[in-house]
Amino acid sequence: MTATLKNTKMRIVKLTFDKVGKITIKLEDGRILIVPIKYFPDIQKMSVEKRKKYTIVDDRTVLFSYSDNIYHLEDFMGLENKWRER
Repeated sequence: MTATLKNTKMRIVKLTFDKVGKITIKLEDGRILIVPIKYFPDIQKMSVEKRKKYTIVDDRTVLFSYSDNIYHLEDFMGLENKWRER
């Protein structure tokens, strides 16, 4: 079965880096995603202080002040090829 996030109302509320080697994404509905940071080398290279400088755009996109990359909720869920479908 192919997973998709099309027409869903998932919203990112907050990102934290409290667990070593992990990104924690808190969603508005109470769910929490914990993802290994190794899958995001650009974020992994940043210091913890620089990682905290981010902006959530349109509830599902994350921009870091010290990175040119754009991250979508689907990237953190392993569905990076699906973000255009929403």
